[in-house]
Amino acid sequence: MNLQIRVEGTPAEISDVLRALPGAAMVQTAAVELTDEAIESSTSPEEDARFVTTRFARRALKRLKLSKPMKKVLRALYKAETEWLPLATLQDVAGYSPAQFAGLMGAFGRRLANTEGYDSEAEFFEYDWDDDGETWNYRLPETVREALALEQLV
Repeated sequence: MNLQIRVEGTPAEISDVLRALPGAAMVQTAAVELTDEAIESSTSPEEDARFVTTRFARRALKRLKLSKPMKKVLRALYKAETEWLPLATLQDVAGYSPAQFAGLMGAFGRRLANTEGYDSEAEFFEYDWDDDGETWNYRLPETVREALALEQLV
């Protein structure tokens, strides 16, 4: 029996469908035609990311007093507007070593996770891997920028 199906989606979605097919172990080849638009949307983290709401961001920011290093990091990201800031820059702004900065961000993550309305699927920061610089870059989504302005933290 020769069964032909047409599957559209990102490479990850297509792979999931092929693995879920009965007799998937017998699938030998699959032809996939990707348009430039499909490739771009499947590799763009901004397209797939979902960010926290302004309401949640405000609640998380004011629930407990922010440490001075965390305030500095948030201010630097806010002032950068839509520009990306590399991880090393944020560590310098906080005045922390990489290990200390990891602790700072871990504590901030616990703040978020313990704030009413937390959604593990929603991101507080935008982030992107820079192949050339071999580092993570960060910026704030508009919802967090609004919350920082409303809470007068910038």
